[in-house]
Amino acid sequence: MELHELARDGVVSAADAAKLGIGPSDLRRMRRLGSVRRLIRGWYAVCPPGAVSPPWEGEDRFDTDRQRHRLLTIALLRSFEGRVIASHHSALVLHGIPLWKSDLSVAHLCRTADDHTRSRPSACLHPACGVEPVLDPAGYLTVPVAHAVVQVGLIPVGPERTTSAFESLVAADGALQRGLTSADALRDAVDAHVRHPGIAGVRKLLKHADGRHESVGETRLAHALRVLGHRFTPQVWVEAEGRRWRADFELDEPVIIEFDGLAKYAGGLSRPSPEQLRSALATEKWREDRLRDTGREVTRFVWPEVDDLRLVQSRVDAAILRARRRVRL
Repeated sequence: MELHELARDGVVSAADAAKLGIGPSDLRRMRRLGSVRRLIRGWYAVCPPGAVSPPWEGEDRFDTDRQRHRLLTIALLRSFEGRVIASHHSALVLHGIPLWKSDLSVAHLCRTADDHTRSRPSACLHPACGVEPVLDPAGYLTVPVAHAVVQVGLIPVGPERTTSAFESLVAADGALQRGLTSADALRDAVDAHVRHPGIAGVRKLLKHADGRHESVGETRLAHALRVLGHRFTPQVWVEAEGRRWRADFELDEPVIIEFDGLAKYAGGLSRPSPEQLRSALATEKWREDRLRDTGREVTRFVWPEVDDLRLVQSRVDAAILRARRRVRL
């Protein structure tokens, strides 16, 4: 038997290794060779022989951070042997729910039976939160998804130790879209955290939670449109030339707004080849032309543009003006 055969979800302990006669010096050598990765003291992620990539490497930097955080959280849960459950963004990662700016270098856990708080370089242990835990798809215990959604917006971050309610909105949209929570559950979770600093901001933003937003980018763009005072409907079906397309947003005006349509037509690839990129551009242009044939105007935003509210406002205003001119013609 080899070490990877003892792994559960890619994670083994030093005690597991010792059963195979693999000692500390062997593990250090395996780390240098890249076949194991240390997660916490006494716990390791293992790369099976022949794997295309180790389990701690993702398709891009964001995916890598999520994979490493998942392994870290699993190692901590197993090391505490049932005395903690995953919470905050750690629970959301285990449930496969998207995040935006959460610090994935630190796992967050809630104790199951006491009110002590403890921090270490890679983990923050919170007091028991008094809710019935749930199982993630792999069988690990977490706080209910709705509670994790609220918690993630209450974590103080940065030198000023401010909270980010928007992180809760990103997670809420993702959880609703996947059917992992409900509007009622989110309201109950907010009420359960009523005394926490920052809950007012979380409550306000979660009123806009909408499972029709299919990505973090769509959540961000929807938020920008609301801040700018635009009324819109997400995920609208449009018929043209006997075909149906789904647009990310349609304003009350005859204007369609798309987020990162290029990535969708490049097959969701984070790094498409030049040929795939050219094909995606051609497909996107043809689709937008068909949408314009219905009398609508189309404008599109990519990831870096969404934070620039002046750019969003200018581009949307220009599309509205073009649409109104078409109506008058």
